[in-house]
Amino acid sequence: MKTTKLLLIALVFVLSNITNAANVTIGSFETGAFTVDPAGSYVPSQSGLGLTTSRTVAAGEIWYGSFSTPMDWSSYGYTGTAGNYNNNTLGLLMSVTSQASPLFFTVTVYDSLANPIQSYSADTSGLTSTPSFVALAAVGGTAGSGLITDITSFAFSWDGAGNIDTTLSSIQSTIPEPSSASLLALGVAGFVALRARRKS
Repeated sequence: MKTTKLLLIALVFVLSNITNAANVTIGSFETGAFTVDPAGSYVPSQSGLGLTTSRTVAAGEIWYGSFSTPMDWSSYGYTGTAGNYNNNTLGLLMSVTSQASPLFFTVTVYDSLANPIQSYSADTSGLTSTPSFVALAAVGGTAGSGLITDITSFAFSWDGAGNIDTTLSSIQSTIPEPSSASLLALGVAGFVALRARRKS
């Protein structure tokens, strides 16, 4: 009996650590939620879908902008010492209608004092007209003094040249959610505990 209980406890522990991932929007590029700065190399068109580029871009082209209200990303797992925001669950919701070839790009987030927080990189490989989550990888050595609790500005730059028709909808974070297996395991554990209590 004691062995059975120990095995059950071990099973519950394993299953309770299985999680599913859910993407949550932490910054939208739609009209009204984000303002593009005209000082950039080019200005993408903006709509209720986000920011759209439909042209031949040049390497180094960049656009800037700011979110309508400062955002605090610390509740999405971006914690730690100052400048240590290398969380690989950050990504962009993007779609590509057409492209000559996949292009690399870099994004940088800033606080309200224009202090850089972190730069991230990714590329448009595999994107289609259906919006998809594109994971961003932190660029080594780019962590700055900006505050993760005061995110205001965003910069997007192309690291390659080519024709592309793409829409940038939002910036997202992947957060863990309890899986159905995990919840089932916790329910079974509760049931066993209740039966053990009744017997004693």
